[in-house]
Amino acid sequence: AAAEEAVQREAQRLRGELRGAMADPCDIGRLRSLVARADATPGVPAEDVQMARERLAVEEERAEVLQELGHLVRAADERDMGSFADVRMAAVGLADALLHARAKGCPEAALRDADLVRKRLHNVAEDLRGAIRVVCRIRPLSQKERDAADPEVVRALDATTLEVLTSSVTRPSERYSFDAVFFPGTQEEIFEDCRRLVRSALDGYNVSLFAYGQTGAGKTHTMYGQPGGLEGTAPRTVEELYRLIGQDESRFDHRVTASLLELYKNELVDLLADRSVSVPGRRLSVRVDKNTQVSIDGLSEQVCASAADLLRLLERGAQARRVACTAMNSQSSRSHLVLWVRVARTDKASGECALGKIAMCDLAGSERLKKSFAVGEAEKEAIEINKSLTAVGDVIEALTTRQRHVPYKNHKLTQVLQDALGGTSKTLIFVNCSPAASNFEETVNALKYATRVKHISPKSAGGPPRRP
Repeated sequence: AAAEEAVQREAQRLRGELRGAMADPCDIGRLRSLVARADATPGVPAEDVQMARERLAVEEERAEVLQELGHLVRAADERDMGSFADVRMAAVGLADALLHARAKGCPEAALRDADLVRKRLHNVAEDLRGAIRVVCRIRPLSQKERDAADPEVVRALDATTLEVLTSSVTRPSERYSFDAVFFPGTQEEIFEDCRRLVRSALDGYNVSLFAYGQTGAGKTHTMYGQPGGLEGTAPRTVEELYRLIGQDESRFDHRVTASLLELYKNELVDLLADRSVSVPGRRLSVRVDKNTQVSIDGLSEQVCASAADLLRLLERGAQARRVACTAMNSQSSRSHLVLWVRVARTDKASGECALGKIAMCDLAGSERLKKSFAVGEAEKEAIEINKSLTAVGDVIEALTTRQRHVPYKNHKLTQVLQDALGGTSKTLIFVNCSPAASNFEETVNALKYATRVKHISPKSAGGPPRRP
């Protein structure tokens, strides 16, 4: 009797250990040992043993998948990073392996490093192709949308693909793929997608970052954000620039200057100009040189010795920007805002100087007048905003269809963006969207717009750094 009781106690203990071992995260070695012991111990319920065997089989398959993924990651490090075919093959292979691993239920934590390598390979491939990079960010439902029980019609499929749902049987759901997709992601995660571009500017390249989307989609939050940990891409880019400058100050001298431009109703406005000093007849004008480098004649340029100096200028200009309340957004930007940061970097030993430029553009939001209910001056502003965005669309159309004539001169906005769209700049576009069903048409239009941008092939993208 005592022996039987001991066997029963052991069976009960094993049963508890089996159930504990099957909990996440699962220790395969321990589970394998417990299954072997349960097989040899009378009294352990057969259904518990079978469940443990099935879980063990699943975990062993996942382990094999992760092992193969590790081989692919190590092989990626041996690829020729100057060969588009090699890099692209490695990126696609890793992407397929990651999809397979997710289908098998491998935990995201175990896939994080491989996903970072896949992302790096993908971006290297895009750089080798010279394509503009597009990142999509879907904001959360607003309180107004939640109060109205406005359903979400956008969902993420993976880190680069989203799907827009439709209730129409004649219009199937639509999928869109970009370089990255965030729902909505943190400000830090968003910035990580463009951190490496700051180094490119220091090396003498042009870098362009801009936010696009309907009014109220979160563009200004993405680009500028708020103090207290919610800073957006522009202030984080400024901080990163001066961090890198600090790292290199023993070998290089740096001179950083900044300008802040507002495009309001097709008029260029210098937001850093001294308003107390009026110059009769002075107007800003866009100039484009033979290398499609854009500059603005008459635009103020101020030297910024530190990140704090530049951030103060940014705050000063942002406060002067025009906003208005509409039915779609209580703080709707009524103008396009462009921050230009120029960096002259001189090697102390050789005297060689590289000139880089970072352009950060927060585009005003597109809007339909019948939804925004804009009237009076706000209506005129909306009309001009839509005209300017239409002009950008015409330029994109000409570039993607490789037309001989690209209508940059049709609007001041397209003149200002000429070296970002179709020029030599390393360009990253944030397309901001609403997930709400009430904004379905605006969201689809923005995603189609961004998809067209992805097909632009910039001329001589990633070319040599500029010298004075």
